[in-house]
Amino acid sequence: MSVTMTDVARAANVSVATVGRVLHSNGYVSPEARKRVEEAVAALGYVPNQMARTLKSRRSGIIGHYVVPNPNGLYQCINQSVMDAAQKNGFQLLTIESQPGCSSDEELINTFIGLHADGLIITSNPHLPPEIFSRLQAAGIPVVAVERGYAEYGVDSLVVRDFEGVYHAVKRIAEHGHKRVGLIAMRPFHAVEQQRWRGYLAAVQDFQLSEQDGLVQIVESYAPQFGETAMEKLLALPEPPTAVFTTADTLAAGAMQTLYRHHIRVPDQMSIVGYDNILSQSLSPQIDSVGLVQESIGDTAVELLIKRMEDPHRQPEIRLINTVYVDRNTVRQL
Repeated sequence: MSVTMTDVARAANVSVATVGRVLHSNGYVSPEARKRVEEAVAALGYVPNQMARTLKSRRSGIIGHYVVPNPNGLYQCINQSVMDAAQKNGFQLLTIESQPGCSSDEELINTFIGLHADGLIITSNPHLPPEIFSRLQAAGIPVVAVERGYAEYGVDSLVVRDFEGVYHAVKRIAEHGHKRVGLIAMRPFHAVEQQRWRGYLAAVQDFQLSEQDGLVQIVESYAPQFGETAMEKLLALPEPPTAVFTTADTLAAGAMQTLYRHHIRVPDQMSIVGYDNILSQSLSPQIDSVGLVQESIGDTAVELLIKRMEDPHRQPEIRLINTVYVDRNTVRQL
C-alpha cells in the first residue's frame, strides 16, 4: 500500500497542509517542523503523486528532451546544458533518445504528450513530419528546436552559425599559406549541411583557393569510415591537399586513420581541422576544431519554452549559437 501525505503528517505530528508546504517549497514552515517532515518522508519512503499534482496545477513540472544519437557525443553535452537549465527553473528533465528500427518518432512524441510535459526541446532531428508539430500544438506543449530549426512550423529555434564557423576555419587555414584545402563533408541535405558547404565555398572564392577536381569529398554519413574513404580519395589526387577541413570530428577521426596507415604525420605532412570540438580532444594528436559555444544553449532553450508557455501565440523566434575555433596547432604554416 502506497504511503500518503496523511501518513507523513501523522508520523511528523503536523498537518497535511504543512507537509504540502515542505514538499512544494511553498510557504513558511518552522525549522523544527520541516526537519520532522523530511525525516518522516525519508523513513516512510514517501513519493509524491506527480499525476495528482499535474491534475491540480495543470502543470507537470516536466520538460521533455527528444534527441537523436550521434557518434560524436555532442547531444550529450547539449543534454547536460538543458538539464542544468531545467533544474534552475524548477523543472525536471526527461530525455528520450530516438533509436532507428525501434519506436517511431510519433510513438516517442506521444510519450511526452501522455506525460503532459510542460514543454519539449528537440535536438538535432532533421526528419520530423509537420503532423507531429500539429499534435504537440493541439496538446498545448510548446517546442524549441536546437541545432536544426523548424521555424516553418511555428517552432522557436536555436541554430548554429555554421556558415561563419566553417568560413572562418577555412580562412584561418588559408592564412597559414595553404592553397589546396580539401573538404570532407556530409551531403547538403539539410540547412545545417548546406550552411557548412556554403561557408567552405565562400572561403575558397574569397581567398582564391584551389578548386581542383576531387578536393571536395561529399559523403553519405558522419560515421568515421566515410572520413577514411574520403581521405583515401584525397591522397590519390595528382596534387593532394596540404590541409583538410572536415564538417565533423567523426569524419576527421576517420581521415586520421587513413593518414596513419599511410605514415603521414599531422600536422607536419598534413594539416587537419574538425567540427564540433568533442572527439577532437581525444584524438592523437588532438586537432583543431570548430566548437559550439554550449554554455548558454540550455538556458536559452528553457527561456524560449517559458516565453512560449506564457504567450502561446507570439511569433516564432530564432536564436543563434556562436562557434569558436579551438587551436591545437594542427594547421601548419607553409
